[in-house]
Amino acid sequence: MEINKKLIKTKNLGNIVIKRVSKQIAKELIIKNHYSHKWNDGGFGLYNFGIFQEGEEEENQCIGVAVYGYMKNLKAKLFKHNNPQAWIIELNRMWIDDCLGKNAESLLIAHSLQMLKKLDKNIVAVQSFADGRLGCGTIYKASNFKYFGFHYTRFLKNKRTQEIIHDQNFTNTKQRSAYLRNNMAFLLGDFTVFKTKTYRYIYVFDKRTELKFNEKQYPPYEKGIEEITLIRNKELIKQRLTNFINEL
Repeated sequence: MEINKKLIKTKNLGNIVIKRVSKQIAKELIIKNHYSHKWNDGGFGLYNFGIFQEGEEEENQCIGVAVYGYMKNLKAKLFKHNNPQAWIIELNRMWIDDCLGKNAESLLIAHSLQMLKKLDKNIVAVQSFADGRLGCGTIYKASNFKYFGFHYTRFLKNKRTQEIIHDQNFTNTKQRSAYLRNNMAFLLGDFTVFKTKTYRYIYVFDKRTELKFNEKQYPPYEKGIEEITLIRNKELIKQRLTNFINEL
């Protein structure tokens, strides 16, 4: 049986095809349609699965995509396993056209997981995060992921452009152009700051995988943000900006 393509017959959605798609089309669809409109070239898109109506299976007819790639922190020790090649992949992004309805999300996740497991035997689990701005990850519960708690993530919203930026982009001095642009705008007072819950979910392929987290009960439904005040050392920011500019 081909592991790069599956035909699924459904009552409500008709005949659906889920198959691997190129990284290029996955990136285009995510940047255009995902609420974040962002793509990490360094980690996203190792395995990409598109959803199609049967008979309409050209890449430009893709009406949903699940993007799997590397975790943000590759050095994080999330598990133990007797296979030295074992690793955890991450469901980085997912988008599905509204024309398919919410049931299509579970369909795409379930079948892409089945295909992913066959494509790489060293993948022992799949991690994903639910953004508290949208909800608490009900789709992962429906897809039999286990829940492992939440942490708060901080964002800054540009009052002029409405762009939302993760706070790490204001402290990472290795990305100098982003550091310069973001912190100049910060000093000019262009941002409001908020935090939201980020929920961790993991789907385990191999039962021998020992996760370092304790499984928790699924969270009650909630979504939203909390505006906060961000206190930063502006004099240090100015000094770093000056040093960067002098080095240009």
